[in-house]
Order: sequence, then structure tokens, then C-alpha cells
Amino acid sequence: MQNLGFTRYEAMAYVSLLQHNPVTRYELSKNSSVPRSAIYNVITKLEDLGAVSAQSFSPETYVPLPPEKLFELLEGQFRNKIDEAKKDLKNIESKPSLDQFWNILGYENMILKAKELIQKAEKNIFLSVWHREFGLLEKDLKEAIKRKIHIIIFSFTEVKMAQSRLLCYGLEEKELEKIWPHRIILITDKQEVLMGDADRMQKKKTVWTSNRALIGVALNHIIMDITLFGNRLNQPVEDAVVQMQNGETDYLDHLLKGKYPKIKF
Repeated sequence: MQNLGFTRYEAMAYVSLLQHNPVTRYELSKNSSVPRSAIYNVITKLEDLGAVSAQSFSPETYVPLPPEKLFELLEGQFRNKIDEAKKDLKNIESKPSLDQFWNILGYENMILKAKELIQKAEKNIFLSVWHREFGLLEKDLKEAIKRKIHIIIFSFTEVKMAQSRLLCYGLEEKELEKIWPHRIILITDKQEVLMGDADRMQKKKTVWTSNRALIGVALNHIIMDITLFGNRLNQPVEDAVVQMQNGETDYLDHLLKGKYPKIKF
């Protein structure tokens, strides 16, 4: 509850009310260990929020709003605050440069950003991922497939998803962890990229950017892994590579044929 913005005393009082109600302020102070000197302000704050309600007045007793109703109330209030903040800040917002690099700090924030990018995708998603992180993104990827988003996934680990192009070695994650840290590269619509280590133990920084040069580097990194995958396992991967390069290979072949007419490309 403190993570939701309640003070320690407010959380203690609410939880105590869930266990014992209706009670007076004196009884609530005694049950919850909230000091009597603080209980009046705590009750007032919870009443203003709508988390508790006075049931009678002689003496005044209180009951809590059920948790599921409290969360509905908090969600509605929070959405309203976000809408108000958007309106207020829109007039003073300065557009960040498209080449700006943003550092996403921490594992949970990285996953949340990845989910956001997947949910915004309109055309295609290219993803290099390990099994653990794939599991956290699987639901959003399936929703993207329903939106007819074309998805190509490369992984050294076991990954399964219908209606997407998978190129996976199927290696054991624990064995790979002996030589490499978990990594993620996510490219959406060739417009944004999220790339870096996916470390749950340390608060590492993951890069998120619309910088075209870095998007190109990230694309080429996945293409290289896919190409090596095809060579090692003798599997056709040209369809995936062509999809990621979006016609660039055809034009390159045209240039090479002009330069080296005797060589077959």
C-alpha cells in the first residue's frame, strides 16, 4: 500500500479496519498501533480518499472500502490525474530529438518499455531474445500477431510462437548463462530500438532510441545471427533476411552484378 502512495500509518489503519470493523478511532488506534495523536489525521485522509467511511456518529465508527473497490477507485483517480497532467504538460513539452539516446534503468523498466514498443508496433517486430524475457513478452507478442504485425524472432534458447518466423537454436538457458549475460534487441517498424543486457540482479541501463544508425547496427546484428544460424544448421533463412532488409539486398545485388558481371549473385 505504501508503494501505491499511502503513508505507513494510513496503510496500517486500513489493514486493521479490514480485520476489525466497525471500530471507533480509539479502537482503531489500539488495533493498528497508529498513535492516538495521529489517528484523527489518518482517518481524515482515508475518508477524503474514499478508502474508509463513517458508519455511525454516536460514537463515530468506521468501516473500510473493500480492496477490490478501493483498487477500482484508485485506478480511476490515477487515470484522471494522468489525463490532467498530459493536458497541462502538452503546452510546454519540447519534442526530444529523434537521435536522442534514452537509458532505461533496471530490469522491470526494460520489460515495461519492451511491452510498450510491441503494443505500439504497426508493421513489423524484429526480436533477439532469451527464453526468460520472451515469456514476459509473449502475451504482447500474441496480441501483435492478432493485429497482423509481422514478427521475426531469433533466439539461442527455446522459443515457441505460432504465426511468427522463428529462428531458434533451442539451447538450454542455464548453459548459455555460463558464457553470456541475457540480452535483448527489439526493433519495431524500423523506427525504434531497445537494446542491452537483460539483468535481473543489477540495475543495468538499456538503450532506447530512434537513432537510425543504431537501428541499422541492431538490425545487422540480428541478421548476422540469423545468417550464421542458417549456415550452421543448413536451413533457409533468406526470407527472414530479405524481410528485415526491406529490398536493400535486391539493390545491392544489382550493384554487385554491374561491378562483377561474371559472378553469380
